[in-house]
Amino acid sequence: MDNNCVPATQCGCTYEGRYIPAGEEFWADQNCGRRCKCVAGSRRVECKDKGCGMGQQCKVVDGIRQCQAVSHSTCQATGDPHYKTFDKKRFDFQGTCVYQLVALCSKNPDLVPFEVLVQNDHRGSKVCGCYDNGRSYKVKFSTSVFAKRPVYI
Repeated sequence: MDNNCVPATQCGCTYEGRYIPAGEEFWADQNCGRRCKCVAGSRRVECKDKGCGMGQQCKVVDGIRQCQAVSHSTCQATGDPHYKTFDKKRFDFQGTCVYQLVALCSKNPDLVPFEVLVQNDHRGSKVCGCYDNGRSYKVKFSTSVFAKRPVYI
């Protein structure tokens, strides 16, 4: 066993007999009504009344209690080029610029910001340009693969 001390900023907290690492947040009740955090360096747990947002429910997923979306939806970009929106509307769009396919538009700090940009190439191209947070990805497809199934990024 190591007898060295750790810096105070790394000391965790104890909450109802459970050790909570410094900086970690957790739900203190079964209904996601009270959100708590172990304040780094203080060994104190601070809690605030907070519940799940609209369209969410409190659930245990992979052993962790969290607010989960009640439903989900999918958008899709396929072919030369065909788009389907989250509300199932279909568009055929022939432009050749970079377009935002989907992005987070909420300021909620509990959500991870993301953006997926797509680029239409000239008709007949078998290269799909995909962009995520400034990084560019090009994926080459054969016509048979491209036509038979969607590609998930």
